[in-house]
Amino acid sequence: MNSQHKTAQLTASRTFEANLTAFFDCAIKTDTPIAIWRKPTEELIQGCCQVSDSELNIEDLENAPQGFMVSPFAPSDEPRPNYILSDISINEKDNAFKIHPTLQHQDQSLETFFEAYLETKEQQSFDFRDYLHKAPEVRYDRQAFIDLVQQCQDAINNGQYQKIVPSRRERYSYSNNFHPVKELFKLCKAYKNAFVSIVYTPQYGLWLGATPELLIETQNEIFRTVSLAGTQGVPDDFELSRAAWRQKEIEEQALVSRYIINCFKKIRLREYLEIGPKTVKAGNLIHLKTSFEVNMKETNFPELASTMLQLLHPTSAVCGMPMIPAANFLAEHEGYDRECFSGYLGPVNHGDTTSLYVNLRCTKLYKDGGIIYAGAGVTEESIPELEWNETEIKFRTLLNIFENL
Repeated sequence: MNSQHKTAQLTASRTFEANLTAFFDCAIKTDTPIAIWRKPTEELIQGCCQVSDSELNIEDLENAPQGFMVSPFAPSDEPRPNYILSDISINEKDNAFKIHPTLQHQDQSLETFFEAYLETKEQQSFDFRDYLHKAPEVRYDRQAFIDLVQQCQDAINNGQYQKIVPSRRERYSYSNNFHPVKELFKLCKAYKNAFVSIVYTPQYGLWLGATPELLIETQNEIFRTVSLAGTQGVPDDFELSRAAWRQKEIEEQALVSRYIINCFKKIRLREYLEIGPKTVKAGNLIHLKTSFEVNMKETNFPELASTMLQLLHPTSAVCGMPMIPAANFLAEHEGYDRECFSGYLGPVNHGDTTSLYVNLRCTKLYKDGGIIYAGAGVTEESIPELEWNETEIKFRTLLNIFENL
């Protein structure tokens, strides 16, 4: 059976959500790296998986093959694969699986995946949780986080730092009819301005999220990044014109903007467009946002995306300033491994566009429930109890959707 006929079998007479669900289930069952996503303000949901054996750690974005990148918050002593090749892809517009040309003649890997797919889509009792590990124990400790915020503030007031971004995590349970693909569709509907994604790799596990923060993007010859910081919880009918920002939030966002500008200065880039700050809404939250654009052709900087990725991550919005001392402080005091929370992820070289986002408002899924993550930017103006409240509000971005089952 040739690959074209197999592909026709995969998608015949099925809705896009049904195809995508079986695609996801098959990837989990066969331990296959997979990514499914929808970009902000767009309608198109896309997905890709890698069935070939290549294990890639991509650093050069400009010359990377089409695929999806996912990287953790902190570097590892032993670099792990951070790339999912787009061997098989699907999108909502075509609702048909496409096989990358380089894979057409690798019959064995395709055959194995196709057989598992056809078997999975007919399996009424399939449960993705059967293929995941149990969640680790996580303590709910309000006072411990408030004390950590106070430690951060003491270090800032002593002149060692300008900002530190501590985080916390919390376990939650989901019902028997919870499924990541179904939740992704709900998140897409609820959060039009977020990058919504499901990502699974054997190295990093299964993640689901709806992040508002672009890290870097290149489209044609334009490079973009944003400074997004300062957070308030708001009701659904909130009007942006009513937003009132405290000095703490204004300064927090300004620190991130200055950090980006300093990165430009390091590489002697002086020609950029700065827009903002302005108030933007992301689900049940509002933030202050400044956008930056660079014409890579006019500045003769075609490798700007790779260069800025190395300089920006982890940004002061998720780590602190100065970056390396703040990261060391968090490693010593935060008390757990963030894994992919506040790392970055996104599609690379799909058409003429690469888009990487900071992995915020995200959860890692396990056999017996999920773990959700949130951070709070601490400055000298912070009030520890309010920083705890901010993390609680950020948790609701996902949990409010999950509970509407």
